[in-house]
Amino acid sequence: MPGEAAFVGRDEQRELMGRRLADVRDGHARTVLVGGDAGVGKSRLVALFAESARAGGAHVLSGACEEHFGDPMPYGPLLELLETFGRERGSKRARAIGGPAYQRLIDFFDLGVDSMKSPQQVFLAVRRMLDDLGADAPVVLIIEDLHWADPSTLDLVRHLGQAGQEDRRLMLVCTYRTREVSRDNPLWQLMAGTAFQRRTERIELPAFTLKELSQFLDSVNGGRCEPELVERCFEWSDGIAFYAEQLIATGALENQEDTRLPADMESVVLARLTGLDTDALNVLRVAAVAGRAMSRRLLRTVSDLPADALHKAVQECFDRQMLIAGHNEDVYRFRHALLREAVYQTTVRDTQVDLHIAMAEALASDARLSLTEGSATAEQASHWFQAGVRPKALAFAVLAGQLAARTLAFPSAEVQFGRALQLWQQVDDPEAVAGIGRVRLLIEAADAARWSGHVGLAIKYIGQAVSEAPDGYPADGLGELQERLATYLWEAGEIGDSTNAFDEAARLLEGQPSSAMKARVLAGVGLARLRAGRYAEGRTEADKALAMAVEVGARAEEGRALNISGLALEMLDEPGGAERLRQAVDIAHSVHHIEDLFRAYGNLGLVLEHAGRLREAAEVTKRGLEEARTLDLANTRQGTILANNSSVALVLLGEWDDAERIITEVSLDRPVAESLYPRLTLAEIKVARGEYDQARELLASIAAVEPGEDPRFIGPLHTVRAELALGEGDLLRAVDEVKRGVEVVRGSENAVELLRLCAVGLRSAADQATRRGANDADRAAAVRTGDWLAHEGWDAHPVPSGAETEQLVRLCKAERQRIRRAGTAALWSEVATGWAELDRPYAVAYARFRQAAATDDRTAARAILRHVHRVAVELRADPLRVMVTALAKRIGLDVDRAPRIERPYNLTDAEFETLRLLADGNDATAIAAARTVSQRTVETQLGSIYRKLGVRGAGEAVARTHNEALLR
Repeated sequence: MPGEAAFVGRDEQRELMGRRLADVRDGHARTVLVGGDAGVGKSRLVALFAESARAGGAHVLSGACEEHFGDPMPYGPLLELLETFGRERGSKRARAIGGPAYQRLIDFFDLGVDSMKSPQQVFLAVRRMLDDLGADAPVVLIIEDLHWADPSTLDLVRHLGQAGQEDRRLMLVCTYRTREVSRDNPLWQLMAGTAFQRRTERIELPAFTLKELSQFLDSVNGGRCEPELVERCFEWSDGIAFYAEQLIATGALENQEDTRLPADMESVVLARLTGLDTDALNVLRVAAVAGRAMSRRLLRTVSDLPADALHKAVQECFDRQMLIAGHNEDVYRFRHALLREAVYQTTVRDTQVDLHIAMAEALASDARLSLTEGSATAEQASHWFQAGVRPKALAFAVLAGQLAARTLAFPSAEVQFGRALQLWQQVDDPEAVAGIGRVRLLIEAADAARWSGHVGLAIKYIGQAVSEAPDGYPADGLGELQERLATYLWEAGEIGDSTNAFDEAARLLEGQPSSAMKARVLAGVGLARLRAGRYAEGRTEADKALAMAVEVGARAEEGRALNISGLALEMLDEPGGAERLRQAVDIAHSVHHIEDLFRAYGNLGLVLEHAGRLREAAEVTKRGLEEARTLDLANTRQGTILANNSSVALVLLGEWDDAERIITEVSLDRPVAESLYPRLTLAEIKVARGEYDQARELLASIAAVEPGEDPRFIGPLHTVRAELALGEGDLLRAVDEVKRGVEVVRGSENAVELLRLCAVGLRSAADQATRRGANDADRAAAVRTGDWLAHEGWDAHPVPSGAETEQLVRLCKAERQRIRRAGTAALWSEVATGWAELDRPYAVAYARFRQAAATDDRTAARAILRHVHRVAVELRADPLRVMVTALAKRIGLDVDRAPRIERPYNLTDAEFETLRLLADGNDATAIAAARTVSQRTVETQLGSIYRKLGVRGAGEAVARTHNEALLR
């Protein structure tokens, strides 16, 4: 059930009102007018401010103007606030602090008592009462809905707003609806006054942004709202909080094709039409049938109004802010989508049908009447569908869907193809009418649904296509159906079924001549083998696909085969993988194949990360993700893959905040089965930061999903679970988790994931052997664990040579030595240096911590711990920081109490140290050697330093450093 909505955003407005109240406390009166659309949240903002003011000891008096349909009651808000003040304080207390003027005002409003003969006397009494209250505490006087104010209340507001500001502790806050303040409204005249403007401050409260509306609806809904529902709500509500809340609460948006406004909301919206001229109302009906927007020329063509009458009617709609248009724009739009829907729903069906047909025919006669160049087909499709003219609706839906897909407008294509499928059985000879077979329509509908982020619907459509393919359907066509089905199943997280579908596609094409489709299917089979960790088999299939694609001159399929083959080469630690993937990116660009483009970007990032080229990996995947954003496809499954691959590289680089931001923005709104990898990456960050509850939630969310055989998922899954157990102090559980992971991963060809698991297991065993209170049995068990992991990790199996695998073996050996309580300081120093060369700051910090723990040189240990502590604080790696703090205290160093030095230009400690070495005349190579980090890390830090200092290079940076004495 919907709950109480949390207060979202409005930080700037709240801060301004807080500052004005502070002015009032200092004896300077202030007046603030808060404007905005109806339902935008003015009252909630003012109520929150009032609550804060009361908590700070201020007197808060409030009243509201009422909408009236005859003669309004003079001073209505004043009477309300006096009555409320008396009830809240009690009559005795109210008289005491309100002074004689309070009682005089009460007498004035009592029947039969008329102690004041002129408005000036009322104004004077109000001012004196407020001054008396202000002597006791600051006063906040709130008058809401000022657009409905009676003339007397407006005069009172003018008087209070224009009165002298000094030595008065009064803050006057008034709210009003911006759209209600037309030139004939007295409030407009008040606000236009020069003296009043000079003494007041206006706040225009904007509608929610999409992000703010999402936060608001999450609080209303008591949980996370589906992103698509939020986007629909944003479109319909225009970000107005009240409308959004009502739409969600009543379920009005659940049916995408038939949104029905709740009766109460429809009444509220239609109330705005009161007093509208008949011609203006007819113009609104025509516009409503056209949609949220329509071209000016189309309105003129179908309205049937004489030119003068049309101009007058449209002008009235503009004056009432019902229709709007941009500067020099030939398109009219409804100010609010809800107004359009309310007008449309209250237009009789015969009128709707006639207008839809008239618009479709007008657009057919002259495409220039459309909203934009090229939109005539889509508009005709919509009008024929809404009019119920089924044959034309089917023909134009297919055509509009195909046009939308060609321009990558996949959500529009999905709607049109969905309508076409809905109409298929309602039309005689639909294939002739549509100009396309049903199986092909299902394929195109599936692809549109897939790129719109609806993978489940894509699977449904392609499954129907498989079952409806007629006898004699071409083998290539059957192979295409299975290849599409396999791809969509994988994107939905159904790994086993995806592999089976790829194999079925290959079986269907077995014995068939070489073709582009057969090459694509072979590449898909190769990819399935890679995902199962069978890299040699995957390479063999990909190379077959590459040879076939070249043979038949299929450029797109050649790019896909290069993609799969390049990934296989890198996973086998053979040269040439990255080069093949760069070729795949270029080919995908040249043939405009977005699926292969995003897949190539993702795999290129993966192989660069695998090769230890983390910065390149992050940049490549960010570039791919940016292209996906440009095409509005970042929230697809392919976008999720790019986001995860980028985040993995950033995690290793120690840029955890950026990694978390990318994952949260792009991935977490996807269904769990479609976002396993990014959820796991985020869980890794949470564990490293000691945010164990959130890590457990993320791991629990993916626990019920089929993990498949991919060692790049299964290995990290068990690794993160083990690290969580380690962080929670459950060493036995950590070792057990590692053993389960090793049992699964050791059958694959992925040495990196196996060694990562072994390293965590060895660390757990070493902690077990060296912890306080460990007995001989504990140490013996730890040694046995270490021996088993060594055997499984590298003793019995040759490890492919590579920078990361060699470094992981070195790390494992250091942990194994720690189990035996042998001297390991020198070994840990080697481990730290190796990680520094690979740009892994967190891994460096951990190794340095172990080096400090193992060294007998306390001076050196203290220096190391200070450095590691800084890194842990910058990363917010609390578990590491806690270990560092505990070790530091044992050797007489209190790192947690070391004062935090504010660096100039917001430089980090690491950047400040790099700048110091640069100013001493060192180049990047010398700085890297001095700081025991990689040269690439130094170059990245220098780039950040230059941006923060606002300089173009090292010379300008050094000059600014000396000129501004930044190193003091």
